[in-house]
Amino acid sequence: MRRPVLVLLLVLALLATGCGSSGSGEDEDQQAAPIGSQEVIQQFEEVPGMPPLETAAGSDPSWEQLSLGLDLSPAAQERFGTFTIYVVDPEDPEAVRSLLADKDTAEPLEPDADGIYWDFDELAKSYVAQKRYGANVVLAWWNEQREPGTDERWDRLDEQLQQLVSG
Repeated sequence: MRRPVLVLLLVLALLATGCGSSGSGEDEDQQAAPIGSQEVIQQFEEVPGMPPLETAAGSDPSWEQLSLGLDLSPAAQERFGTFTIYVVDPEDPEAVRSLLADKDTAEPLEPDADGIYWDFDELAKSYVAQKRYGANVVLAWWNEQREPGTDERWDRLDEQLQQLVSG
């Protein structure tokens, strides 16, 4: 009788500790399969009303930058705001960490309850919301305000990238 009770207690202890998992979504994101820039572009193409994304010329070797391009229409600017989607080389995890760091001090930023990392852009005089999707995609969106906060423009972009990750 003792052996089944001992096995049951061991199983319950493993379940209670999450079998060694930290339980944080960030660990799961880091272990997720990398996402390619073409997957991001295709996700936006398949949704009516979403803008076509362009790859920025001369991107950093550690990532590709996707955005609405330089000839942004006023309607697209109003609907989505200013943003960049970084698709990071999966072989360079330090690049993701650098994107989610304070641009002035290089210190890591802490995410808020919604997983958003906030950094004040001195040049733009506004906050930049940054969020990680999966192992290697980071959205940077300028909120055009002197206080952290998102609106429906962020929500549109966030929803598409969340769907990309969730499949």
